[in-house]
Order: sequence, then structure tokens, then C-alpha cells
Amino acid sequence: MVQNINLVQVSLDDMSSVIRNIIADELNKVHNFIAAPPKAESDNFLSREDVCKLLKVSPTTLFHWNRNKTLTNQKLGRRVYYLESDVKAKLINPKTAA
Repeated sequence: MVQNINLVQVSLDDMSSVIRNIIADELNKVHNFIAAPPKAESDNFLSREDVCKLLKVSPTTLFHWNRNKTLTNQKLGRRVYYLESDVKAKLINPKTAA
């Protein structure tokens, strides 16, 4: 397998600017995460299986709802969970996005 390597000349100022912008973007993401209002302490995480049983939907429907932002999930490592408050909001008003 042959890999192509393309070399491009970039000035030190341009490279510094690109690196500075990337770092600023990442720091903004961290800042927004830290500054986000805390969730209610009683807000539990539910597994995909729990949500499917509670809402009486298939895993495929749950996948599509996550994809179109009807019900968004939270990832902890490789596992996927849903906030109980989001699921309850979906139960109360199934036509609106959570």
C-alpha cells in the first residue's frame, strides 16, 4: 500500500495563526462545557433499553430520534444514555423535540 505525502510551504506566522485558532476553538468548547448550567441532581441516566421500554419504541426509532435531534443522547465512554428529564418531557409531549 502506497501512501502519498504532500509537503506544503507554510510561513511560521501562518502556522502559528492556524495553531492559535485551533487551540482557541478547543478552549471555547471546554469553557462552554464548564459554564453550562448544572442539571438537576435527580436527573438520572437511562440506557437505550430502558428508554425503548418506557416510550414503547424500537431501538431503530430511538436511533432516528437521536439522529434528527428529537431525543438526544449522552455518551459516557462507549456507552449511550439518555437523561431521564428528556425522556419524561418526551412522554409528556411526544410531538415536540426534547
